Amino acid sequence: MKRMLPVLAFLILALPGAACADWSLVRGSGPLASFESSARPAVAVKTSRDFATVAQGKMTVMLHDERSLYGTENGTVWYCLSARDHGDSQLAVALADANGRGWYPSNVGSQFENARILYSCGSDRPGTADQRVFVRPVQLDPWMDAFRAHGAGWNASVLVSQYEWLDSAGGTKLLVEYREPLAAELCPVIEEADLKAFILRANTAFSARFSEGIPSDSITPYAWDSEGVSARLLSDVLGATTGNTGS
Repeated sequence: MKRMLPVLAFLILALPGAACADWSLVRGSGPLASFESSARPAVAVKTSRDFATVAQGKMTVMLHDERSLYGTENGTVWYCLSARDHGDSQLAVALADANGRGWYPSNVGSQFENARILYSCGSDRPGTADQRVFVRPVQLDPWMDAFRAHGAGWNASVLVSQYEWLDSAGGTKLLVEYREPLAAELCPVIEEADLKAFILRANTAFSARFSEGIPSDSITPYAWDSEGVSARLLSDVLGATTGNTGS
């Protein structure tokens, strides 16, 4: 399914070409949203009102590079997990810094590089947004143990609408995942009408507002805490770095 939606929820405002160098770099919760970054990119990711934050933090992840299948370089990830009040959907926001390296676009080196993509929309070029819908087995999901620890998880496979944005230099990756449980099947069959309805729910579950700068003193930084998030599986989700400078 390749039809373009009229508007991606991910693109509420125009994506900036570069971050404003005058702003200090702080990532955490703020007055605009539970996930805010003051620069690189300056963005606030806000969930719809029926979602509540269940976990948030900052963690180190060993990243793959183009020369190795194993995590060989440290990266830093800021994340925020939210769940809908009635427990049937989740949102995961992650901002990953490759610490001086670049990211391969799209799913190169990620756990779903060879997965069946049910829907795609947008572009994987730096400075643009890309949306993909796919099924992730729950045992490969980096977030689920953290959700379960707060009573908001499940054991079924995960139907994911993933939004990815790379900054113009390619060194910072923002991921947003809207997620719902799916009956565990080796080859699940999803009717086109059900897929369209899922995409609509995903596109209206959050907004991402990019700006020229968000005051750093208005953001409460996330603490170092993995909250049960699997660093190994998260590295697989993020994909490969290029080894080139991403700044």
